[in-house]
Amino acid sequence: MTRPKDAELAIELGADALGFVFERSSPRFVGDGELKWISVLPPIPIKIAVFGVVDRPVARGLFDVIQGVEWNVYPEPSTKRIHVVRPREGQRPEDVMNDVVPASAILIDSFSPNVYGGTGKRLNLGFAAEIVARSKVPIILAGGLTPDNVAQVAKIVRPFAVDVSSGIEEKPGIKDPVKMRDFIQAVRGAFG
Repeated sequence: MTRPKDAELAIELGADALGFVFERSSPRFVGDGELKWISVLPPIPIKIAVFGVVDRPVARGLFDVIQGVEWNVYPEPSTKRIHVVRPREGQRPEDVMNDVVPASAILIDSFSPNVYGGTGKRLNLGFAAEIVARSKVPIILAGGLTPDNVAQVAKIVRPFAVDVSSGIEEKPGIKDPVKMRDFIQAVRGAFG
């Protein structure tokens, strides 16, 4: 979320979590000094600080969970972590699972050498389903999800939750209200 009105609509529509990107290279970067509007959002849904590369601290008490990979730089307890994995070509599900650190959940997303997320590229669904089957912690699925495909993907992969960004946008960083509504409705139907 980059704008208060998008966050407020997501809450109204029943989103379970809101993500705020702190990766400076992302078009979804929430920006320096933009935390005030986040601090007045209600306590539910949960708020997630999303990192590609941790280059600054997060305001303590503002976010419920930290999503990223650099736990040596930002040593959050495992109960407050969503560990991100982006499988590369040629990796096997067991290789991916061997690289996971203790976390409350794992987010699997498509790999791009150029960006840390929001690529709009879908993961191999069989590969993702195998990770779900092997994992001892909840799996959150990201990568190429849209209102049109999320229900089918969720039924095949069976993740604990799904994560969307580019699939519900008018343009990078700006959410489309109709796509947001349709996505949340499709997810509710799939996980019903």
